[in-house]
Amino acid sequence: MGETLIIINAGPPVVAEEEVFFLGIASAGDPTACRRLVFPASVTPLLPPIVYSVAGTCQNPDRTINLDNAVLPHPIIGAVRTIGSTRVIRFEEQEEDVIVAEIWNGSDRDLAMTTALFRQFYEYLINAKLIPAVGPDFIQWEPRDRTDRIYEVEILSLEVGGGGEEERFDVVDLKDPGGAEIQTATQPLNLTTTGLVDREVVLRMRIIAEVP
Repeated sequence: MGETLIIINAGPPVVAEEEVFFLGIASAGDPTACRRLVFPASVTPLLPPIVYSVAGTCQNPDRTINLDNAVLPHPIIGAVRTIGSTRVIRFEEQEEDVIVAEIWNGSDRDLAMTTALFRQFYEYLINAKLIPAVGPDFIQWEPRDRTDRIYEVEILSLEVGGGGEEERFDVVDLKDPGGAEIQTATQPLNLTTTGLVDREVVLRMRIIAEVP
């Protein structure tokens, strides 16, 4: 009968590392801070950063989907019937799979987005085609009121008026009768004379990566 020789080579142990994800118990942002979107300067110098602010007052969204003090990946979990039993399968979602949505409530004048801010978001949406499909440049999103983290994002859609129609722009530029028109980008904005979008505004973005 032949013999089987088993050789075990000595060497460093193999360690499988697993990253544990903790949110912590407190907000990592400043509740009084205004959020920002920053277009990559290497693409064009014509689009300045969008500060979610009017006349020194933050105009952060009323609701944000899939964000706490960090973006919130959600694992895909399902129960599968087998011949003998039921098994649970799980696929881990990564940060780059997360879709965040910022929502401004347009039904209340105190919560409505200004027309000037909407126009800035629209300019980012339309001009995002200037960013190369392959390259290091992305729009940066800074949700400063929730977290000190900065994320690279792609804008997916901008919707005004609800109804699930992502291409819908139901914009009504409300003004007081005889209200002054805005003249320059640096002119102080007045919520009434500048104009208000009296519909719900939803901005959807895909997370690319966290900025180191």
